Amino acid sequence: MDEHPIVVFDRLIKRQRLLLKFIGVDTYDREFHVHGLTIMVVCLASFFFVVSLYDLFLFKHDAFNFVYVLITIFFATIGIGRLSVFLWYRNVLPDLLAETYYTYEMARDDEREQSILSWYTKLFQRAVNAYALTFIGTSIVAGFLPLGVYLLSGERVLPYGVVLPFVDPSSQMGYELNYLYQVSCIIWTPPGLVASECMMFALVLNICIQYDILSVQLLDLDELIRSRDPMREILIAQKLRSILQGQKRLVSYISRIEDTHNLVAGVEVLSVGLQIVITLFVLQFSLWIPGLVVIPVFSLQLFLFCLLGTIIEDKGVKFSAGVYNLTWNELSLRDQHIFRLLLLSSQRTKTLTCGGMTPICLNLFVNMSQKFYSIFMMLRSM
Repeated sequence: MDEHPIVVFDRLIKRQRLLLKFIGVDTYDREFHVHGLTIMVVCLASFFFVVSLYDLFLFKHDAFNFVYVLITIFFATIGIGRLSVFLWYRNVLPDLLAETYYTYEMARDDEREQSILSWYTKLFQRAVNAYALTFIGTSIVAGFLPLGVYLLSGERVLPYGVVLPFVDPSSQMGYELNYLYQVSCIIWTPPGLVASECMMFALVLNICIQYDILSVQLLDLDELIRSRDPMREILIAQKLRSILQGQKRLVSYISRIEDTHNLVAGVEVLSVGLQIVITLFVLQFSLWIPGLVVIPVFSLQLFLFCLLGTIIEDKGVKFSAGVYNLTWNELSLRDQHIFRLLLLSSQRTKTLTCGGMTPICLNLFVNMSQKFYSIFMMLRSM
């Protein structure tokens, strides 16, 4: 017998929260409070960012190392952005997570609703496994490949562009200290970035689940309106109110995700795009093997991020069309008043935005790709 979707979903969520707990920022826990591990991770992230800025000044006359450091800075920017969301919205995130569980719990035994839950849960499971394997695997390779190069050829290569202040990476001791520092960052950074990304994906994917379940309920309502059931009037009123409440809950849910994540979404789109541009620029001068993985992985991440926004936008439009296509003229006058509220509400679709400025959709991906290509060509001509 297959597991219920909520069991699989819960197992995946607990796995991500365990990684967040490992770095002291599991703010999806209602009992969370800032403690020593949280402060240590914030200090490490801040130190990493400050060191990166120092290295920009250090390599201001070295174009290759300067842009090499920039790649690392964008990782730090994304990490600090996510840490800010975890800590600033620690009273909101548990409610958002509870909403995702509530969607699973409120789904009826209807075969169509269970099929929706199963499909999206399997999609979430595959996405989590693929993203974790790719990102953490890339980080491990990036960390240990330079060691292999050093042992085989004696060439001193560092995983990332950041070097410690006042520590000469060209000396034996300086190289070892910088290498150990960078590897230590790999231990705690990828788990946090992977877990935070997967948790965000779970929240956004739940929007699609709620839209699909509401669409199923609209079909049931239309069938009920056309029927001649003796309890028809009572059942129609109940179903209309249920759909209206579900739609209002969905709008509120999207609004809260937008409020908590729109700024960091803007930061991530810019950071990921500029990392791709700068990695391409670095690869012109030297073969940086992790960069060969960074470009396709980050391009795919940016594409899927925008694709998910387009899917949500499309589902909102289809739900509005489904409401409009109901056989509303056969409703009683009282039920038509409720239907009017549902229709007006469905026409004001909520979307996720990038920094509160532009909707997250495939148009954003195309526009940003064009701008990033222009930046790359400008750098290339310098």
